[in-house]
Amino acid sequence: MQAIAEPKPGTWCHIVEPSAEELDYLAETFKLDRDLLQDATDIYEAPRVEVSNGNTYVFARFCHPEGEEIATEPLLIIYTSNNIMTVMRKNDTVLDQIINDHVTVLTTQKTKLFLHILEQINRSYRLQLNLVSKQVLQFRARLRRAEISSVELVRFIEMEEDLNEFLSALQPQGLVLTALESGKYMKLYEDDRDLVADIKLNTSELIELSKSRVRTVVNIRQAYDAIATNNLNRTFKRLTSIAIFLSVATVISGLWGMNVPVPFHDNQYGFWIVAIFIASVVYAATRFFNFKKWL
Repeated sequence: MQAIAEPKPGTWCHIVEPSAEELDYLAETFKLDRDLLQDATDIYEAPRVEVSNGNTYVFARFCHPEGEEIATEPLLIIYTSNNIMTVMRKNDTVLDQIINDHVTVLTTQKTKLFLHILEQINRSYRLQLNLVSKQVLQFRARLRRAEISSVELVRFIEMEEDLNEFLSALQPQGLVLTALESGKYMKLYEDDRDLVADIKLNTSELIELSKSRVRTVVNIRQAYDAIATNNLNRTFKRLTSIAIFLSVATVISGLWGMNVPVPFHDNQYGFWIVAIFIASVVYAATRFFNFKKWL
């Protein structure tokens, strides 16, 4: 890949963080739809295919888990009669494999370049899903040892939200690939059709993997909720039992503390007799509660 000063037929035009003036220039120079270019800068833009003035606009979303609000970012790919163009709302490394020549492409082969860009989008999801899988396994291992902090639990919930966001982006992108496979929006040769089929299959695998990870995260979260609730119930049971044992001692000591004649009030060992009696009652109550599994 080499950067050139001016665009010409057979080149890849890569636009990052465009201003309103730059969008006006693109629309005027390449005869593009200004409104569709503006849509590429909308963080909530959904994947879809549009055709305007003979140009095909494919809106996709790539994985960007460190985003401002959501875990994916929009990417517009424009297939014109002379060029492939990509418009990104924010700069990202998602296409660096192509830019840095780690993936061999020819910009004059527009369809193949277009499909390689879609491959890189899928790659961004796969890398993140592999990382999520490791994090889920680590969290599950720590859950068994009850070593989960509130910060980690919040991150786990955010992970579930990210996975749901992946699904909301990947599922419509699968429909976009189905539309492209028809050959209605661009000319596809036999090799191109095979590549589209491979990308479509890869997208389906990513969707199923995301669903699987969502189910795993939900199951772990529900298990954590059940464990936390059970531990809380056991704590309340223990505290209630302790309160009952103390109330027994309080009642007995209260009876012997009245300012009226009581048994052993004139006995020099009266205190110890009452103390031993209280300890015996509390011990018997403890054994009874333990037998009933109330502790």
